Amino acid sequence: MTNILILGAGFGGINAALKLSRLLRNRGSSIPLESGEIKLGGNSDFKITLVDRNNFHLFTPSLYEVATIYGLIQDNFAQYLRGSVAIPYGEILNNKKINFIQAEIKEINLKEKLVLTNGGAKLDFDYLVIALGGETEFYGIPEVRDYAFNFKTINDAIGIFKKIQEVYKNYQKENRTEPIKIGIIGGGFTGVELAAELGCCVKNIVKACRLDKKCTQIKLFEASSAILPEINEKQRKAIMKRLQNLGIDVQADSQVEEVGPDYIKIKNRLKPVGLAQLGGELKIFDLIIWAGGVRGHRILENIGFKLTKKGTMEVNEFLQTKNQDDSVNEKIFAIGDSVAFIDPKTQRPVPATAYVAHALAEVAAGNIIRSIKNQPLGSYEPFYDVWAAPVGGKWAYFHFKGINLKGFWGYLLKQLVDFRYFLRILPLGKALRLFFKDLVIFMKND
Repeated sequence: MTNILILGAGFGGINAALKLSRLLRNRGSSIPLESGEIKLGGNSDFKITLVDRNNFHLFTPSLYEVATIYGLIQDNFAQYLRGSVAIPYGEILNNKKINFIQAEIKEINLKEKLVLTNGGAKLDFDYLVIALGGETEFYGIPEVRDYAFNFKTINDAIGIFKKIQEVYKNYQKENRTEPIKIGIIGGGFTGVELAAELGCCVKNIVKACRLDKKCTQIKLFEASSAILPEINEKQRKAIMKRLQNLGIDVQADSQVEEVGPDYIKIKNRLKPVGLAQLGGELKIFDLIIWAGGVRGHRILENIGFKLTKKGTMEVNEFLQTKNQDDSVNEKIFAIGDSVAFIDPKTQRPVPATAYVAHALAEVAAGNIIRSIKNQPLGSYEPFYDVWAAPVGGKWAYFHFKGINLKGFWGYLLKQLVDFRYFLRILPLGKALRLFFKDLVIFMKND
């Protein structure tokens, strides 16, 4: 029995498990892969085990929709809303030869080839795929965890959704004259998408509650000189114009140094005068959301892997992990947000996107089969010149190689990409139901 253990069932982990299941189900034939072709024998016995702390696969590209949809606070509505982005593993893994275990990982023992869970289970492996995803990086800023809404999980999104309803309900009760202020920290794709959809949500609230159009201010803070540093200036200008049309105040070159219960403190850009350090600028908010960076899972720190400053694992071209002494773990692969894969052309890490995670999963799954058959491994050839940024309502910027579409057509392509992903992990009927369910719910802000 060859035990293949996959830790984490995000975009990388779930696609690695499904790919391995398809390859092993069709063993005995020649299987084409993105990284080449391999031949499988028919006598091997395999076991695929997938471990995740949740019992659902979170479709994170729609998480911003959950946080910003306008509606009443009702438990049954929140449950229905959860179901729009949280796909039960039972629906994905039905009729697949994949064992699923819901558990939190406690320890990874490389020497004994053993993984321990918080529940006391001991899982042995011959091949290991680490796809644990990342954790939110707070950059050592005091009190962010206590006072800002994080934005990474389904519970985070539901929490923001309920807070928005609460803030506007209190605004009406108290007959406030000063505007509601919402601050979002982080000008990457997550922060931009969230800010834009909040702009649409606010317009609906204002209309439904007959409030003044100027009752809300939304500010988006970015520490660097411009939002979305990954894209070019022409693309950025188009997105900036859309944000401005939605009433979003983008404040670049604004490094946050402290967060309080109702304030954000921006680091003073001026140099100290003599020995006196100038204090930062204090801004008051009703709602503060942290959409900052991502770091590697902290469980990786004491295992012996070679890690970057961000806590992500260094891997070779075959996606095998490296030990601290630079030796390679030949039967341990890493994919997704846990990985720092350096693009040889740019000498920079490839971006942590769903598209990249899926590509990494394809290569890792193929290389496990190749390793079992003692065949040469296939290398990962980075390609990530593709992205879609939904910027409020039926407007998105879609980029693929030299193709750039913005507005409704960009939005339409983004929807097709989402549907294509649902088809990869679900049967046609379930994929269609989920896709149209999302459309019906999330069009409320449009």
